[in-house]
Amino acid sequence: MIEQLAIQPTDIALFLVSFAACVYCIILSRRLKTLQDTRDGLGATIMAMNKSVAAVSSATRETRVQAGELTDRLAQMMREADKSCQRLSALQASVEASEGNLGRKADAVKSEVTSEMKLILQRSREEMREMKQLLQELKAQKSRLSAADRDADFLFEDDIMPAAGGRR
Repeated sequence: MIEQLAIQPTDIALFLVSFAACVYCIILSRRLKTLQDTRDGLGATIMAMNKSVAAVSSATRETRVQAGELTDRLAQMMREADKSCQRLSALQASVEASEGNLGRKADAVKSEVTSEMKLILQRSREEMREMKQLLQELKAQKSRLSAADRDADFLFEDDIMPAAGGRR
């Protein structure tokens, strides 16, 4: 029976390989339990990453919505800016046209005022000459009247004296 129980070297090798495989499986089992631990291990890391991915996805959705709203607002502002530019261009053209018209009108008014002022000045000179002439005539007439008055006083004095003397 001893012979039957004889252990052959292949049996020992098979036993050793099986024992090593069992030890290796135990070590792997412990490592897997450590990795799957939700407090410290890879499980906790995976859960944290899942939460981060969800947060990033939510933030991405919110950012897209906000970006869409901002894009709409920017497009509206661009349309308003384009309209304002068109109005400003039209106003600028109108102002430039008005400026040209005003310049021409100002020149026309200036020349008209200048010609009117020349006419007024000429008329006032003529009237001043007439006034001087009238003043000279008045002075001459005053002199004649003064002389005539003196002469008349002499004439009346002769008439008054004989009447007073009773000649009349």
